[in-house]
Amino acid sequence: MRMRSFWVAVAGLYLLPDIGLALFTQKAGSVYKYGPLLSSISKAHAQEGNDGTLPVSLHRRRLCSAVVSSLFLPTLPAQAAESFSSAATPSDLRISQADSATFQTGMLETRVTENLLSPPPYGMESPDVFYPSWFAGTWNADSVCTQVETPCGIALFGGNRTLLKAQKEIGTPLRYESRFITATTADQPVVIADREFNVKSIAKAAMGANSVVDVPLASPNKFSCVLSLVGSPTLLRVDLFTLNRRQESISDTQFHCSEVVREIVAPVGPQAASTPTNPILKEVETTSLYTFDPNAKAPILCRQRSATFLLPSQSNELQMRLYAASRGRPVDVRFYDVSYTKR
Repeated sequence: MRMRSFWVAVAGLYLLPDIGLALFTQKAGSVYKYGPLLSSISKAHAQEGNDGTLPVSLHRRRLCSAVVSSLFLPTLPAQAAESFSSAATPSDLRISQADSATFQTGMLETRVTENLLSPPPYGMESPDVFYPSWFAGTWNADSVCTQVETPCGIALFGGNRTLLKAQKEIGTPLRYESRFITATTADQPVVIADREFNVKSIAKAAMGANSVVDVPLASPNKFSCVLSLVGSPTLLRVDLFTLNRRQESISDTQFHCSEVVREIVAPVGPQAASTPTNPILKEVETTSLYTFDPNAKAPILCRQRSATFLLPSQSNELQMRLYAASRGRPVDVRFYDVSYTKR
């Protein structure tokens, strides 16, 4: 089971519906080794085990675009709510929604081709991603990681072991089904992603048929699910909120879109209640550049970039220190090539 690939795909499917942000970079029960970085930040806050590793409860990463938009804020765990509302984050540095509409077409392509490390400047520009008509239908999707980068260094990425695992996935496709449906908005037909179908499809491909326990909400602006991960003693509740969204129609055969997602991951159930842990918080920007050729074997091709930003936490000093060390830059950047063939 490819845990990393699943989380990347879920975020992207929610955000953009193909593959995108990552959620966790390691399997349940694993740990991150920060080595020299933690020594320089402060061993007093590292909470190291006997082998010098950090508990996975502090560092399980990513959830998921990558996948979420605009805030209907749910009832959050107390610690998550505190961190969510009280700390400045990369998204707070963006310009207003009104100003973001003044960006010229081509801005999203620049963020991908130039691999920009600044927080995305666009705002919430639409209530959903509205795709061209050529997306409508059900597709077989093949997503291949082509590049992994560590803008803030290997330590903030998660250590050498985490990087090596990520690099091993380069060139290996994740195959799943992706569906786009036609809806009506203001009496006009639009094509949107079938979010719940897409997430369940990826979960089945990456983690097995029973990995998704429940999907209580799947909307353009919030996605929530409960997951059962092999090797994890508890269920996980994942909440994704889309903070920013932009799309650009370049031509009849080119379409670009991007979303920024804030993700909150926390254990749930009786066992989680007996051993409370801090929820995992982060933001992921997923940008997809689509091209369409109706005569090609794979009519839709996509070049995608996923960038993960750490968030501060008022309840976790180590997480706050790691956030400060990143200086507003993404700690994990990955590129993907995605192809779609019609079913």
